[in-house]
Parts: sequence; structure tokens; C-alpha cells
Amino acid sequence: MLMFITHAVICRNASCFRCIISNALRAFVLLLVLSAVFPAYAVERGEKSFGLKAGYESRNNSAVGGLVFQYAFSKHVRVAPQLGVVFRHEDKDALLVDVDVHFPVMLSKKACIYPLAGIAFNSWSLHGLTPETHEDVTTHKNSVGLNAGAGFEYRPKDSLKLSLEARYTLIRHYPNAQVTAGIAYIF
Repeated sequence: MLMFITHAVICRNASCFRCIISNALRAFVLLLVLSAVFPAYAVERGEKSFGLKAGYESRNNSAVGGLVFQYAFSKHVRVAPQLGVVFRHEDKDALLVDVDVHFPVMLSKKACIYPLAGIAFNSWSLHGLTPETHEDVTTHKNSVGLNAGAGFEYRPKDSLKLSLEARYTLIRHYPNAQVTAGIAYIF
């Protein structure tokens, strides 16, 4: 961990993977400290949340953004369908549809960590130009695969939660990793 932090202080490159991991670790430590300071809150069966996520996509070194809905079946199991967009970079962009299952483990009543597993549908668009006419030619690669990862969640208020999540998508065309931060309204 110290290696990542010292590299980020020296490098300061926004697209450097080590710098991104370093910033994610800093945010994780900050959220962990905040969870010790504020009063407790517990997850309830039937709890729903809806929010936004944004972060980094490794396949084309670009930004990813999206919407997420979560429904808790119990304190220990919740489903989280997501819809995301990978922004165009290096002539690639994508539409991401994920349905994950989270298994929250409470650190305190305001913070939890969770492993996640799920299925993914990715539709990657590859943009290019024909050499003769210089027309835009776009091809699509659609694939179904599996997600695996982990996340950290902090609840500063009864109706608000902040999250930090890392996932890897094992998929035939364009396997990728994502690191995202999110905010969601709990209802």
C-alpha cells in the first residue's frame, strides 16, 4: 500500500493505474475513519437505493459512468442491477449492463464491505475510418460474462450512502477492470 501512495505523490499522472489505486486506497481509509466517528445505522430487509456511479475503465483507459439500483433481500444479500457507459477513448466505447449480488459484511452500523459476483453484458463499439473513403466505420462486439469484485459502503445519513467499488469482468471480448465511486439515495 505504501508503494502505491509514494508512487502517486511522485507521478501525479491521472491515467496511471498505480495512481488510481492509490487514490482509491486513500478514499477507503478516509471512509473507514469516518465510519468510526459517526453514530450507527443498520441495513434492513427490503431496503432500496438508487444512485450514480463514476470511475475508471481499464480496457480503454477511460471514464465510466452509470446508474445503479439495489434491493436488500436480507442483511447479508442484496441484488444490484446496473446500467453503465464507457466513454469513447482509443476509438472504443461501450454500453454495460450488470446484475450483481452483494454480500455485505458490517464493519459498523454505518459501514460495510461486500464481495460481489454477477453476470455482465458488454457491447463494445470499435470506431475506425476506411482507408479509401475515410468514412466512419463502427463495429460492435457483444458478449456475456461474469463479474467479481469487492466494495466498501459508508452511510453518513439514514437516506444517503457513499460507495467505492472495484470489479473485474471476465468476458470473451474485452475483459476489463473498473474502479468506481458512487452516491445513492436510500428509500
